[in-house]
Amino acid sequence: MDNQISIEQIKMFSKKYNEDTQNKVTEKNITEKGLEAACISEEVIKENERIFNIELPDCKRQDQSESYRCWMYASLNMLKHNITKNLNIDINELDLSTNYIAFFDRLEKANKAYENAINLNNLDFDYINKENIFRYVGTEGGRWEYFVAIINKYGLVPRSIMPDTFETKNWEKLERIYTEKVVKDVLKLLKLKEKNISIDELRKVKERFIEENYSVLSKILREPKYEFTYKYKDINNEEQKIENITPLQFKERYLSLKVEDFVSIENMPMYNKEYYKIYRKKYMGGVIGKGNAQFLNLPINEIKELVIKQLKDRVPVYMGVNITKFRDDKSGVLDTRLYNYKEMLGLESLTKEEALNMYNIRYHHAMIFCGVHLEDNKPIRWKIEDSYGDKEKFDGYYIMNDNYFDEFVINVVIDKKYLNEKQLKALEQEPIEIEGEEPG
Repeated sequence: MDNQISIEQIKMFSKKYNEDTQNKVTEKNITEKGLEAACISEEVIKENERIFNIELPDCKRQDQSESYRCWMYASLNMLKHNITKNLNIDINELDLSTNYIAFFDRLEKANKAYENAINLNNLDFDYINKENIFRYVGTEGGRWEYFVAIINKYGLVPRSIMPDTFETKNWEKLERIYTEKVVKDVLKLLKLKEKNISIDELRKVKERFIEENYSVLSKILREPKYEFTYKYKDINNEEQKIENITPLQFKERYLSLKVEDFVSIENMPMYNKEYYKIYRKKYMGGVIGKGNAQFLNLPINEIKELVIKQLKDRVPVYMGVNITKFRDDKSGVLDTRLYNYKEMLGLESLTKEEALNMYNIRYHHAMIFCGVHLEDNKPIRWKIEDSYGDKEKFDGYYIMNDNYFDEFVINVVIDKKYLNEKQLKALEQEPIEIEGEEPG
């Protein structure tokens, strides 16, 4: 075959296509019903029963709407069981504010961008853009590590103390204008650096930028409260009132899980990743020195064992996954056999390693594991709490077949006490820096 497709070849392809009568049947089926409806396997859906022999109590499904705050919702959903126990409140009655987390996350991301500019030695734009140093300065996306750094510094508040605003669940407008503001500030700092302005003077300029950002965020998201009173009814329907408490005090008093003991673990069978090594993404993170985007790379079966250990202790597991493939929102089933693409179209799926090596999948959505069904001590399917309300899937939950875990689960957050000696030893290593654009 030459480097061009010839008309003669097209005619030959068409002749062969029409010689197989099944091709036209499939064509009619897909063009009239749609790809997923024509290829879906009802048998696979039936096989994934809504039964789990390890399962946390049912709780209210939150709805992140059009925001990119899945990582905040997943993090708060992971902690909610512990906080409600300490408050003696029904888990369905407690809502924690993502808006409060988002406010300080954006403020801290800007501060990190300004510090990166202040400490930058190479001011060449080719270098800056190649390294993606300022790509994520205003993004709403994040990870468990960002969340922990924020709540350890600023605390937590109930949603009633800092409720959502008009723009809370529409990420695009705020991200666009806020990113532009921060990038403009970064350019001003870089110009001052070219004039050899001292770091002390640059930080004075930075302080003005942060103050401006505080004002912008307060006007759009509302200004946070630094002391509040929280009224609620406990599980006995008796009124309770917590008076004059700060967000940090609220977190320290009612969250008994030690979030700093939870570590981010990933399954990244890539050409440039080794198991039992720690990797850190360049320039990504929130609070400086605390919110670095890093993970320990482990084999998938070891990750499953850790998740099951934590679930058995009634603690949900934060997870990062790619759910762009083989999912049915109507039934809530996630299963690599869900669509008969091979039978209907002759297509072969990428393996996880192939997909990661080609940047075809990545950790793009955060949820929590809240149940698992075991047979002969082996996982068959997993129960997952999402953050898009309870109208789709099965009451807002996904049923993930274990085959999907193998191929598409990338990140989990596990209490260090569940790690074995080899895994704990691996945590002592210095992180290997990787590009922020890499999957994971």
